Amino acid sequence: MVGVLLDACPEHALLMRLDSTVLVANVSMAGLFRLPPERLVDERLYDFFPSVVVRTWAKAVQHAVESGQPSCFEESFFPGRALEVRVHPVSTEGGAVDRVAVFCRDITAQKAAERERTRLASALEQTADPVILYDEMMRVAYINQAFEAMTGYPLHEVRGRPVATFYQGLEQQACLNQILETLASGDAWTGKTCNTCKDGSVICCHKTVSPIRGKGGCILGYVSVWRDMAAMEALERQLRQAQKMEALGTLAGGIAHDFNNILSPIVLMADLGLSQLAQDDPLRGSLKSILKSAKRAEALVRQILSLSRRHESEQPVPLRLSDIILECLTLLRPSLPSTIDISLATETQRDVVLADPAQVHQLLMNLCTNAAWAMRGSGGTLDLRVQERGVGARGDAVFPDAQPGSYVLFSVQDSGHGIIPEHMERIFDPFFTTKADGSGTGLGLAVVMNIVTRLRGTIQVRSGEGQGTCFEILLPRSDLPPVDQQAQALEPRMDFRGTGHVLVVDDEPDILAACVMGLNAYGYEVSTCLRGEEALELFRASPGMIDVVLSDTTMPGLAGPDLVRELLKIDPHLPVILTTGHSDLVNREKAWRIGALEFLAKPFRMDELAALLRKLIPGKRRGSAAQEV
Repeated sequence: MVGVLLDACPEHALLMRLDSTVLVANVSMAGLFRLPPERLVDERLYDFFPSVVVRTWAKAVQHAVESGQPSCFEESFFPGRALEVRVHPVSTEGGAVDRVAVFCRDITAQKAAERERTRLASALEQTADPVILYDEMMRVAYINQAFEAMTGYPLHEVRGRPVATFYQGLEQQACLNQILETLASGDAWTGKTCNTCKDGSVICCHKTVSPIRGKGGCILGYVSVWRDMAAMEALERQLRQAQKMEALGTLAGGIAHDFNNILSPIVLMADLGLSQLAQDDPLRGSLKSILKSAKRAEALVRQILSLSRRHESEQPVPLRLSDIILECLTLLRPSLPSTIDISLATETQRDVVLADPAQVHQLLMNLCTNAAWAMRGSGGTLDLRVQERGVGARGDAVFPDAQPGSYVLFSVQDSGHGIIPEHMERIFDPFFTTKADGSGTGLGLAVVMNIVTRLRGTIQVRSGEGQGTCFEILLPRSDLPPVDQQAQALEPRMDFRGTGHVLVVDDEPDILAACVMGLNAYGYEVSTCLRGEEALELFRASPGMIDVVLSDTTMPGLAGPDLVRELLKIDPHLPVILTTGHSDLVNREKAWRIGALEFLAKPFRMDELAALLRKLIPGKRRGSAAQEV
């Protein structure tokens, strides 16, 4: 009778004595041991198990016997099966327990489903995007950690609450109604909404809300994935900034060559005139001013080019920031109205930074002129401050992007009209300007940001409408001794006179004329050509006549690099100087690989060219004593 009942049981079942001797077993239980039921009878069940499994079964049997209550445990001994084992005590007529009934339920599929749910829950919990699950009544069933971090709501506070918890105010509720209408039609909703966080702040999100369907298409609930629009908008701003930089680079690259070609004859003529004047001649001051202005124009072109990372190599040197500031203020003070008071506070002597002096000069002038423009009319104060600042391992509250190390902190603060919030995020964009009178180009702060970035620094701006503006710049401090710029400028110039025949090739007639006058004054014989093909024909006609070739890089027809290759085929030992106003194709290293021995960037000075010629034409010098020219 017991056997018939056990066979009718849908689970694996058997009856055994306390010593594990099997009294009766149904077919499915015997099948676990791959035996017919009659073969399992009178066998000790524990003999089929290893010792560790026997201990688990014996412990469960003992608990059932002693407590008089069923005991339960999970068993995974049988390959590919997970079983839930229940041990029930069986009493005699006298009340003593001498047998136990064992029922095993196959929970393999249930355990697999639980593992799958665990994996899905872990994936939802670890995803970077906020996720919220609703039940079929649009009540909160689950939120992940990202959702809690974004909104401030913990799961225990919002579980079971309606979806309207996150939509407050008329505008947000109107958006929620649109979402509910779309879901009611059976479709998923995608769009942008604003939602209220726990602290009352409002965030803008891009989100999707989709129904969760079960068998037969019935809706079991809804899932919504949110994405903070602030991060997406930041990426969009970066993309727009990159596009602006690319456009600016294309524009700057197009004009740089022509601009430097215009500057070249100015520099060459002024330098030549300066070399031919006596030390006490009053015109020397005028020519020096011309050269100084041309040098600043050259630096401006270089900084514009650097906005797109299309720039010539800089020459960073250790310099004291306070010295550059004093030099800038000397130049700036006469051009500012007397209603603006300027002060400089240098709070450290350890203000040496490794930078290109022209870069730092450009940075300071742009910041100071912008500050002066903000105080036009009513006047005010312009306060400059230099400090030493260290950033520890925990970072800096004002400059969160700064790496640990020693820095120089430079600040420019004005008492002008300030910057309104809607303009704050655009002030470093190229071509953005608030100067409605047409006096602004929109490049000043873009250049400042680029210079700070190239110097591995960081910049912060504090401002408010009517509260003035403060730019704070953090630059890495250098332990190298500063270079004395003034001492270098006062060094005597050497006599670079010499002899030889120089072939100058350039498509700018003014540059050719300046080179002829300058090199003739230094004692050189000069031939000129406007095109590369003309120069190649001249050299082939008289190869032994030319001692050095000075060639532009970018020319119509036969360009400079191609001309160099053709000339070297005729005379492999010919010294060639390659020069350019701006080119992405040629720099000093590439010129060397082409075969040119030297490289000059326009605009260059006449004494620079003469010094190279002295080096490239040895033994043909005029005079032996060094003197100033």
